[in-house]
Amino acid sequence: MTAKAMCRRTDTRWFLMSASLFIATACSGVAAERSYEPTTGSTPSSIAEPDPTTASSTDTVVLTIGIEVMGGGDYPSFSVEAPAMWSSPEGHFVVKSGSGVLGMSVWDVGEVPRHPCHWRGRLYDPGPTVDDLVKALARQPLRNSTTPTDVTLGGYRGRYLEWSVPSDMIVTGDADFEACDVEPSNGHRDFVSWLGDGYGERYQQFAGQIDRLWVLDVDGQRLVVDATYAPGTSEADRDELTQIVKSLRVADPAG
Repeated sequence: MTAKAMCRRTDTRWFLMSASLFIATACSGVAAERSYEPTTGSTPSSIAEPDPTTASSTDTVVLTIGIEVMGGGDYPSFSVEAPAMWSSPEGHFVVKSGSGVLGMSVWDVGEVPRHPCHWRGRLYDPGPTVDDLVKALARQPLRNSTTPTDVTLGGYRGRYLEWSVPSDMIVTGDADFEACDVEPSNGHRDFVSWLGDGYGERYQQFAGQIDRLWVLDVDGQRLVVDATYAPGTSEADRDELTQIVKSLRVADPAG
């Protein structure tokens, strides 16, 4: 089942536990605006999957058109450049093979919970703008959000923040958070960050998980770039993730 087929998560949990997801150590205070620009070069037209038996971890692989933005909107796909051990399973997110929770995804966010653990009946539309969503995310309890700062990524302006999952939460099975609300369609206890606009749910996987969030205005469409990692992720893997995010290109829907 594809991610588009679901309104929320189904028993097929598309954010694979064997893949790598993203988050960083929070720092306080207001920083200067940061700029993350894409690398130069032509935009390829297919997803290149590396052969892990032959590829060097430093070889560049282009993962491009067909990596799907989770949610609706006019800009449905994006591309990045990544080292060879990275790939795009199912074409929805970019992960590194065998590295636990480490990767990135791009979202058109529809609703956010007032509480990430107790979200049943508490999901709401934060409003249409970048600032609306950033305010909703920054005040979400339990997340230890940094102060949002101005940022440019891929040529688009927006706001940047980092947040985390409490390190003392008890997580069992397939990302089931003890005492969190149950998703009735599959029985999982979800720690929810947001829902995609129309489909997809961004649920967290581990206690202490870190997310780096770029909330961008892409020609009038608000997109969230989510780079996530687990506690203990190596500095080298975090650096690779940062470079992948910096290479982001949002596909022109007319192209």
